[in-house]
Amino acid sequence: MVWAAISSKGIIGPFFREQTINAAKYLGSLDEIVSIHYALDDHWNASWFMQDGARPRRTPAVFDFLSEQFNDRVIALDYDKHTGSGMASLFARLDAM
Repeated sequence: MVWAAISSKGIIGPFFREQTINAAKYLGSLDEIVSIHYALDDHWNASWFMQDGARPRRTPAVFDFLSEQFNDRVIALDYDKHTGSGMASLFARLDAM
């Protein structure tokens, strides 16, 4: 897995994980990454989070974590169905084509 972010402070990452990523490992990585982002970015309340639609990233535990950290500022496949908030994913539109 490779993860990076664009912030008002610059680029965060990239972070590399060579092992197979399951939901628990992804959640641990998210916690680490969000902590770093929170420490570096003074506009935390305006931050949006976007992820792809891979299955380890679409679990209730991951969506609950994202909801706690970003509220409705999340763009992710099925996030809006799980939480009732966030932006409907652009990936869903591409899948429908």
